[in-house]
Amino acid sequence: MINMLNKWILVAMLIVSSFLIYPPATAESPGEITYIAIGDSLTAGLGSSEENYLRIHGFVPQFTKYLREKNNVDVENYGIPGLSSTGLLALLNADEALQNRLKTAGVISVSIGGNDFLQTIRSVPESEEESALNVRMEILKRTYQETYKLLRKLNPDATIILLGLYNPYPEGHELTDLGAKYAPLFNGFIEEYGDESNTLVIDPYEAFEGKALEWTHIAKDDIHPNDRGYTEITQLIRKAYEIRQE
Repeated sequence: MINMLNKWILVAMLIVSSFLIYPPATAESPGEITYIAIGDSLTAGLGSSEENYLRIHGFVPQFTKYLREKNNVDVENYGIPGLSSTGLLALLNADEALQNRLKTAGVISVSIGGNDFLQTIRSVPESEEESALNVRMEILKRTYQETYKLLRKLNPDATIILLGLYNPYPEGHELTDLGAKYAPLFNGFIEEYGDESNTLVIDPYEAFEGKALEWTHIAKDDIHPNDRGYTEITQLIRKAYEIRQE
């Protein structure tokens, strides 16, 4: 009887020790993602409404909220209103601290190009706008290529999200036709970067077509998206990101 009791005590001890050495399986812990957003006023969320002085309805906060559904996310927003493509490239080349942060990122988003358009139409006579935009487009292509190459040199593995342009001008606006030409040209040449397995190109042009008055502040002569517009951009990013993760 004593031997039998000792036997069961030994079995119990073995069972307890097995739990100590090999604890029960638990759900996988959330991933750790550093998300760095760089670019112009769209990255900064200009035009979105504020809550407690924070623009939480921009696409960066909205996309971060989505990422946090399954991950622990550290987000850094380097959106600079008014930044042009040449300004972004100069910033990336000059700011060593930013370079080091980009090396750690799992996700990088880039919004640039809209101010190149605005600078051109604001600085040249109306009769020369189209030819000036063509010249600007060629400069923009080269600058964008250098920017992308630098980002990939700093971080070959991050998911890079390149945000294209929409036409913020509704039918009847004096700049509607120029916007309808410039945005698709820009979106067309950044599309080639989407061939890489870890690069997403987001083209909002079609989604915004006919929605300028509803999804932007153009009625107040402001081209930035409102909350609804930023939500649409976020949905496009989410959809592309989910497809790539499958």
